[in-house]
Amino acid sequence: MKTKSKAGFTLIETMIMLAIIGFLTAVVLYNMNGVFAFKAKAAARLLVSDIVYAKKQAEITNVNCGVYFYPAQEKYVVYSSSTATAITDPVNRKPMIRDFNAGDLHKVNIVSASFGGNPYIEFDPIGRNNTGGSVVFTYGSEQYTVWVEDNTGRTYWTKP
Repeated sequence: MKTKSKAGFTLIETMIMLAIIGFLTAVVLYNMNGVFAFKAKAAARLLVSDIVYAKKQAEITNVNCGVYFYPAQEKYVVYSSSTATAITDPVNRKPMIRDFNAGDLHKVNIVSASFGGNPYIEFDPIGRNNTGGSVVFTYGSEQYTVWVEDNTGRTYWTKP
């Protein structure tokens, strides 16, 4: 007489499945850190290019241009002559207002922006800025700082 075997998983099969699930979870979490780094780094690179663009616009148009930051609203505006006049983005022909509440850089945080105590960096018609300073971005656990040197306007980003 044959005995009927019960359907189900053995203890070893269950342990192997849990190990595989644990491994896959670790891989996914490790790759999520890469996503955090990518977004924060992309925001820093975008800001560097926007600051350089504002400096060049000041030299070309012979009008003061700069970047004004609104950290509480997670955005900044690249402007010409006054903070109320946003420069037109040469790529999409829209005002250069970078809002981190929507779009590809959604949830990137502007932690601080300080240029001699002011929330803006401005260049005169010869491309000179009176004060240097920094802007700090975070996304998840990643943080990047964009630095602007005084007088020269040299702009670069670092990761602490």
